[in-house]
Amino acid sequence: MPVRSAAWLLLIPIIALAQEGEELASREEKPPASEEASGGLFDRHKSLVDTQVNRAAQWVDSFFSDPNFEAESASTLLRVRPELFWRKEDDLKVRLKARLKLRLPNVNRKTSLVIGSDDTVDEFGEAVDDASEDPVVGLQFFGRQSPRWHTSLSLGVKFDEFAVFLGPRVRYASPWGDRKSVSFTQSVRYQSNHYWNTVSRLDLNFITGDRFFFRQTFDGRWRGEKSEDEGFRTRISSILTQRLGSSAGLQYDFSTFIHTRPNTQVDSYVLALRYRKRTARDWLYYEIVPQVSFDHEHDYAFNPGIRLRLEFFYGADTASAAWKREHEDSDDFRW
Repeated sequence: MPVRSAAWLLLIPIIALAQEGEELASREEKPPASEEASGGLFDRHKSLVDTQVNRAAQWVDSFFSDPNFEAESASTLLRVRPELFWRKEDDLKVRLKARLKLRLPNVNRKTSLVIGSDDTVDEFGEAVDDASEDPVVGLQFFGRQSPRWHTSLSLGVKFDEFAVFLGPRVRYASPWGDRKSVSFTQSVRYQSNHYWNTVSRLDLNFITGDRFFFRQTFDGRWRGEKSEDEGFRTRISSILTQRLGSSAGLQYDFSTFIHTRPNTQVDSYVLALRYRKRTARDWLYYEIVPQVSFDHEHDYAFNPGIRLRLEFFYGADTASAAWKREHEDSDDFRW
């Protein structure tokens, strides 16, 4: 643990230098004058960004650190998450998860170095936002980026199986009226140990009030190295988010976890209440997540638990501030 912590501390000067380069690069990412004058594409772009449901989804994904939000950010950021997790039927778990995404402006403004836990294709944990502890190092190359489409290609190394991986990620999002939207994300990776990993995620988003946002998620994953044990693993989640001012939020979550091998069955049902708060220090968050689960391995017995988490966050998507960050800081903001 001390060695790992020291390693992260050594990276802070590198992050600061990268952030300076990123801010310089972001100044160049303004719409061309001809496009702004003509109004066509830029106006359509702004119209989509300004829909109520898109603003709401952006705030929820940014504030609650949704893996999809981080996967689509090309900016420099660092997250360090120490946490305690306890359930009645399990031992107390102490974890430290860290993830660094470093923009490489001198290489390509659309290239990021990624180090840390893999949020994209690994297993579902005990909580719906839980990322894998398996470390990865890789590069993410960003392609087409717009409010509707986002594409990228990842190349790197997973150290738990020590395999090189390569694969694309594509996301399509579309408003469905002013208060509803749908998005679909597909990731595919091939590993040098001859396994395929896939992630398919469908989100249906609904504004249900001035401060309430509902999302129905269908998240399916296939991991080749564990296909004989779990087959196609699916999470079905109904999440109601309540915005509490500009720096706090609640999520009411009911999730069902299913796998198809050796037999199709429900692994667990989980009811969770996730309270997340940003402190007076913009870089420090904390979470309190009481939950109740009914798990197949414990014969679906009542299994209460709680997660306590701190999160140290550095970085912001300065190039996309008008899309993702400005709404979070407005006390008068409503969906």
